[in-house]
Amino acid sequence: MDNRSADDRIADLHIHSRYSHDSFLSPRAILRRAEAAGLTCIAITDHGTIRGAVEAKRYVTAVSPEIIVGTEIRTDCGDIIGLGLSDDIRSTAWKDVIREIRSNGGTVILPHPCRDHTNIEEIAPQVDYIECWNARSTPAQNEGAAELARRHARPVVAGSDAHLGSEVGSVRARIGRDSFACRELLAARYATSSEIRRSQVGSCIRQGKWGTLIRGGFSAVARKIRR
Repeated sequence: MDNRSADDRIADLHIHSRYSHDSFLSPRAILRRAEAAGLTCIAITDHGTIRGAVEAKRYVTAVSPEIIVGTEIRTDCGDIIGLGLSDDIRSTAWKDVIREIRSNGGTVILPHPCRDHTNIEEIAPQVDYIECWNARSTPAQNEGAAELARRHARPVVAGSDAHLGSEVGSVRARIGRDSFACRELLAARYATSSEIRRSQVGSCIRQGKWGTLIRGGFSAVARKIRR
């Protein structure tokens, strides 16, 4: 049965701008890339701040995608995403982060749960959605995320986790008007090793981690983030 609707949105729900330490993308550039990719809804989810999404809203035109204000918060058990926010999230303990997102009127997503997370079996039933397709995860990690969502009966979302312009819209999901749940995965391209390496090298440069680059070279950075 075809469950498509004229109200459906074509979404990429995990994008980083220059307000994240590992991206140089301007919010305006994200909008241009999203329009070119045929997206009608994007979530800008910078590390620890909603500033990227808030700035992007200043550049909206009649042909721009809908912008969901979000952030990706580093907690004591790994990243948690909040969507539909009006303020930054200050907490860092995962239970407190979830409570603060909800008190902010937001939606809670567990992104890439099988990458850089602990305690996922306890966290999973507490969130609204689980990201089961992330372009910077491995196929095995995405399969594990999908299985986690099935075990805990959580709806799933998909996102590119874009840090470069070439990644925006590499994942496109059909979602409903009133839900972020993925109805159909329209595009799902994994990030290349070059794309991942470029953003990680850029992160080291922005944070002044010259020793990391000098000691191990760019290939060491790539190996680190692929583990």
